[in-house]
Amino acid sequence: MELILLQKINKLGSIGDVVSVKSGFARNYLLPSGKALRATKENIAIFEKDKEKLLAKNNEEKSNAEKIKERLSKFNPSIVRSASDTGILYGSVTTRDIAKIVNEDERLVNRKDIVLDKPIKELGVYEVKVNIHAEVEIFINLKVVRSLNETTKKEELEIGVSESETKDLNIDENLFEDGAIPSAEEKTLEMSDVENVSEDEDNKSSKD
Repeated sequence: MELILLQKINKLGSIGDVVSVKSGFARNYLLPSGKALRATKENIAIFEKDKEKLLAKNNEEKSNAEKIKERLSKFNPSIVRSASDTGILYGSVTTRDIAKIVNEDERLVNRKDIVLDKPIKELGVYEVKVNIHAEVEIFINLKVVRSLNETTKKEELEIGVSESETKDLNIDENLFEDGAIPSAEEKTLEMSDVENVSEDEDNKSSKD
């Protein structure tokens, strides 16, 4: 079936493009959602007449989507689920669950905007794609944990690296070749030499 697109559709076309799609996709999604019209002469003429309005509407929706993206970029949601000792969930996390927590304070996205290849069935951190607009998308980090105080394995590793960077390094002196670093005895002798030099200079100054 040939359609004229009223908005950009990923992997299909941009506003005003005439595309050929399967009848089921057209009847079940594109036509009822108002994203396209049948590519008849009458509809093409209607599109040309309203083209500027459609472009202005798309730009406005894109601008709003960018604002939502900015807000979601600071959002790191956590979902609490019961799980076995091996981390397998007693149930699963779906797009409905994710949309619910994202829209907890304010409706920002629709459930259909959230992309999951399959329901989440294990504890962990997941990168979830959200299609806010045909031209605006974002990936959010979703934590699935037993409790809000629980730390994931990934976070434990990051914390471990951070702590190791801030601590002084404990170097085993036995790993160095002889003479690379002074032993305790050598350090004592060096300090004695320094003190002797200082005494000699003092004696020399008093004689002068």
